[in-house]
Formats: sequence, C-alpha cells, structure tokens
Amino acid sequence: MQKQNYVIYFGGGTMRGVFGAGVATAFEEANVYSKIKAVYAASAGVLTGAYFLSRQTRLGSSAYWENLGDGKFILSPANFLIGAWQRFENQFISTIPQEKFRDGLNIDLLMEIVRNEKPLHTEKIISQDIPFNVKLFNLDKHEIEYIDARRPDVLEVLRAGVNVFPYTHDVSVIDGQRYIDAAIIDIIGLAHLRRKHPSEKIVIVTNGEIDRKLRYRAKNILEGTFMHWMLNDERLYDLYASAEDRLAKDLAEIGSDENMLLVTPEKDMGVKSRTTDPHLLRQMYDLGIEVGQRVTQSPFMNS
Repeated sequence: MQKQNYVIYFGGGTMRGVFGAGVATAFEEANVYSKIKAVYAASAGVLTGAYFLSRQTRLGSSAYWENLGDGKFILSPANFLIGAWQRFENQFISTIPQEKFRDGLNIDLLMEIVRNEKPLHTEKIISQDIPFNVKLFNLDKHEIEYIDARRPDVLEVLRAGVNVFPYTHDVSVIDGQRYIDAAIIDIIGLAHLRRKHPSEKIVIVTNGEIDRKLRYRAKNILEGTFMHWMLNDERLYDLYASAEDRLAKDLAEIGSDENMLLVTPEKDMGVKSRTTDPHLLRQMYDLGIEVGQRVTQSPFMNS
C-alpha cells in the first residue's frame, strides 16, 4: 500500500472535547502514527493532541469524567456572573487587579491534572518526530500563531493553548510574547492548514454542532464585548464577533474538497460545553472511539 501523509486537526469545545479524545483514542489504538505528517490543535484539542502524541489517550481522556466534575473545573454560575460584572467594571468604572478577577474555568486545576493526576509524558512529545502545532493568539502582534510544542517548556505552551479568554484572565507569556487560546476566534483555520499542507489529506476533528444556530453568533458577540472590556482593545471585539463567518466559510470549503475529512459527533448525547455528568461524558467518549475506528478503516485513510 502506498504511504499517505495525513494532517490531523483536533478542535476545541471545552467538555465537548471528550468526543475528540475518543477519536484520538481510536487513532492511537490503530497505530496511525507512521501516516501522520503533522498534528494541529486548539483549546480542548490541545490536551487531546498531547496525550495522543505521548500515546496516553485513554489516561488523558479519563480526566473528563473522573477529575473535571463537581464544580472544580467549570466553576459556579455565580463565578460567571461576578466575573462578567468585573469585566464591565474594569472597562467603565475602575481597574480590577488581575488577581481579583473571577473566572469561569479553573485552568490551574486542569494543568495540575496534567502534571500529577493524569501525568503527561512530556518527554515523549518532545522526542517524537511529528510536529505538534498549538494554535494561539498573539496579543502583542494581534495575529494567530502556531507554536510547535516539542520544546522544554511544553507545559507552558499547552497551558496557553487551553487559556480560554474571556473565561479566564491570566495571560500566558512565551518567548516574551503574550498568548491566549485562539479557538474562539478561529474555530478551524482551514486557510493555514491548506497553505502549509497543499498536497496532504487533512482530517479535521470537531466536537460540536456544525449546523450552527443564531445563539452561537450571539455568544461570540458577548465574548468579543468582554474581550474588549478586559484588554481595552476594540479590535478583539471584531475578531470574536466574526468567528461564525470564518467557520461557515471553512465548512463550505471542506465539503467541496475530497482531500479533507470532517469528523463530528453523529449523535446528540446531550453533552454541552459545560456538561460534567460522567455518564454522558463517557457516552460521548465511546461514540468518539466508534467514529474514529470507522475513520481509520475508511478509504479516505487507506487509499
């Protein structure tokens, strides 16, 4: 069989990322590594990609239903409301000290899990041959960048990749530049993938609905508003508010390109970005494995 080169993109979605973790588990167990030219990842997909490349996907995936519930990672509605008010106050009333901001997500807990509860073998990521490109937004240059995480500070790069603004507030600094998660701004980012890999087949793993409703656009507008208030940068509002337009364009192009495969959940298990029900999360993970197994056996990956 002629060897094919594939690029894999693991998308975000907070707790919905458990689907992509299931797909990655199937990919690992089918031992597809020799076919992969590069791995790209954003937001929740960053940790999926990390555990996939360290060949620990079942371990990393179990964090969704074993470690991220009980209000530990996704914090209380009160925290969301207080945090929203603080972002408004910071822009229009008085400056809020960074250490006082309330967040919707506990990134410190997430990284503690990666370090100790479900220890990631970072040395395997660094030493393996597949580029692992984490999608970040550079606040200083005001542009999306992809940083290869195969470097000594791999955990700092991963943290930046899951640092979901405006639901968190602690900006990551890498090589003297300020970075945050870029997934909300650019959910897929097809133009970059195709520019970097014009001749490879691309597998794009997303974790949520592709038939997007109006509420997603409203959500992006609110997120852009909070970003403007938090960082006093009105350009961020435009980037966040227009995210759905970029996604729609990418989806249309994927659908018309035989060298691209979009992998999405086929069933609605009731898993939302804030879901913490371990039963539902495990169901979605198992669905991801089933879908991933079909992908590895498909003509797309074996032609």
